[in-house]
Amino acid sequence: MEVFSYRARQMDGTLAVGELVAENEAQAVREMRARGLFVSRLQKKRERRWRWPALFQRPFSRAQAGPFFRQLAVLLQSGMSLHESLGALAGEETGSRQAFVRSLQQRIAEGQPFSKALQRHEDVFSSVAVGMVAVGEQAGRLPEMIAELAGWMEEEHQAREKLKTVLAYPMILFVETVAITVFLIGFVLPVFADLFLSMQTELPWPTQLLLDIGTFVREDAAELVLGVFFFLMGSRLLLLRPQVCERIDRWQLYGPIFGRLRREVVWMKTYRALSVLTACGIPLDEAVTAAASVADNRAVERVLMAAAQGIRGGFALSELLAGESSLPHVLLECLRTGELAGCLPMMLGRGADYAAQAAEHHAARLQAMAEPAAYLVIFALVGGCVAAVALPWMDMMTMFV
Repeated sequence: MEVFSYRARQMDGTLAVGELVAENEAQAVREMRARGLFVSRLQKKRERRWRWPALFQRPFSRAQAGPFFRQLAVLLQSGMSLHESLGALAGEETGSRQAFVRSLQQRIAEGQPFSKALQRHEDVFSSVAVGMVAVGEQAGRLPEMIAELAGWMEEEHQAREKLKTVLAYPMILFVETVAITVFLIGFVLPVFADLFLSMQTELPWPTQLLLDIGTFVREDAAELVLGVFFFLMGSRLLLLRPQVCERIDRWQLYGPIFGRLRREVVWMKTYRALSVLTACGIPLDEAVTAAASVADNRAVERVLMAAAQGIRGGFALSELLAGESSLPHVLLECLRTGELAGCLPMMLGRGADYAAQAAEHHAARLQAMAEPAAYLVIFALVGGCVAAVALPWMDMMTMFV
């Protein structure tokens, strides 16, 4: 898809300027003619890759998908058609988001199902979202299905942002600690290095260690940079292998600090997706297959894909997941109860609620523990550097006493 900027005249002769998304120039011209616009200038918009926003901004992101479906559901429930609702969301304004919505509207005008139009944007709309929209179209309950989808996507976004928030604070403090340590070793300690060496005495081991590190960084900087470069390239190549990525994802589920929180978030998203999909009437094996893409963890995704195969073989989902150690026992019992009582969607939803509450409490505890732990690490590193500088001076003072 390309973004085109245009300059055109409307039927009454007024000037219209804006942007639209199309596969090529011919399709852009056809779309503008369908709107009653007479094109006077049309050109492909060139993105300036060097600009900071262009590196990170996208026309439409997953964070915007939830509010988009919420607004669309309200318009559809008010009696507007899907084409009219998308046109109302696009409005008369120009911008990448409006152009993205207009591209969806154009595909609806061409006769494509809404689910097919969403399927072309896999980076924004997951297979679960596409599947729910397809079921709503087939059952004639698209407004209700989109409202359910909006709630699910908003909750998924909140869970993802909660995990990012918990991880962000320790990472920021870690970067600050490394920066302070590098400053002390690279700039402060070399000032006293010659003085320490001229003392002709054995230096304390913390001071000698820091001096050796500083000497290595200054004299072998090129080798250090090359080593870091090859390490990053090797890590990148390893991450391209599915087996390595799956092992990393499995390790994340059992990490010493954030493993429990990640397990709760992963299974909360999975149970919520399964609850919504089964309530829509989607067969359980297809629902499990679709929910595997929502887990955002290759290890759990592999378990769910194997479970889908087992369901087709006549096994119960609770039996297939009974040996999965990452699944909390309470969630497994919710699943088993739902299968026995014939109320699987409801019990899956209850399990997702329980996992969401557990993740919220666990995230709050981690945030409360992160600050003192981070300060302790900073104190240890910075205090060690300061002690390494102060110990030789204390030895000199004892020599003259």
